[in-house]
Amino acid sequence: MKNKFPIYLILLLLLVGSCITPITDFTQISSKSFLTIEASLSDQLGPHKVKLYFSSDKLTGSYFTPITRAKVYFTDEKGVIENLTESSTKGSYFTSTKFSGRIGGTYTLNIETIDGRKYQSQAETMKPVPEIENLLTRFEVQDNYAKGDPRRAGFNLYVDFQDPLTTGDNYQWYWKHYERAYICETCMGGSYDFIRNSCVQPRIPTDVTLNYRCDGDCWDITFSTDLNVFSDNYLNGQRITGKQVARVPFDGVSPYYLQFEQRGITRNSYNYYQGLNAQIQNNGTLFDVPAETRFSFNVKSTTNPTEKILGIFDVYSVRKKIFYIDRTQVPKDETPTIKTIQGDTYSCPPLQVGCKEVVQCFDGLFRTPFKPTGWKE
Repeated sequence: MKNKFPIYLILLLLLVGSCITPITDFTQISSKSFLTIEASLSDQLGPHKVKLYFSSDKLTGSYFTPITRAKVYFTDEKGVIENLTESSTKGSYFTSTKFSGRIGGTYTLNIETIDGRKYQSQAETMKPVPEIENLLTRFEVQDNYAKGDPRRAGFNLYVDFQDPLTTGDNYQWYWKHYERAYICETCMGGSYDFIRNSCVQPRIPTDVTLNYRCDGDCWDITFSTDLNVFSDNYLNGQRITGKQVARVPFDGVSPYYLQFEQRGITRNSYNYYQGLNAQIQNNGTLFDVPAETRFSFNVKSTTNPTEKILGIFDVYSVRKKIFYIDRTQVPKDETPTIKTIQGDTYSCPPLQVGCKEVVQCFDGLFRTPFKPTGWKE
């Protein structure tokens, strides 16, 4: 099952408003604001992240208020505790870099706020995930879109794997794409302030767009745009072949780099994502998804059992594969939708002392100066 509005997009929309003053007394803003939890644990080395915040008082809003100074920790079936530490990004808590979940281990998320409220997840057991046997691509044209429309042409990605004989296996597929970045900042109607590390507007508005080159190696990052989950309810123990798990754009002819993941998720996670999928299909857009669809399947308040909580504690194992898609094998009458950069590339005026013209490539959600694993020039 897949849809063009992934859980990642939901989380991203809620991340936009991080400038709001953090909560320090855990007082809800209004009756329509809900504690929201983004929590995941995999069998890969950490750090693993838990993010805590209150949703916007309008559930379709993009602002949130982070919850700070909480005590957050994982416990397993053996009683081992892994404490998470709050980072400089308020409301975000991380494990150590050496911590990882283990297949067969059972994990519980525990949260205690500064005013004594407590939350606990169901105990979630990390299930194994089969190896990725094959990844195949096929160029496909959707004729309902006109030529020049970026939705018209793309490359579908298909996976083969062997579902185990155990019942109740659930899957999710996710990918990241990296490509070289040469422009690290675009300022529309203004210029770049190298002290503030941001664009600033002049007193007299202009219609000039200035692009600033990166100061060295840099890569832009994009993510999968499908909420793609699958259950083996009717195919248990069979070899799954030709399962479509992604579609990437035809926006160039260079090899398309993917970090592809096949995840073995819990039943609670599958039900949560499947519920979002169904609601998006029924309502048409992410913004029409009812609040109750996002209420957590596996995290509850132990101090107020009637409290509604948004989000999910996601426990999964993962298999990864670096994959390059050849985008040259296409019909002659199909051409890529090339992305163009508007404006001018900034360069310092001659003999101007102290002038800077390149911008630092900051490591973040959508860009990094660190070479991706398996990158080929």
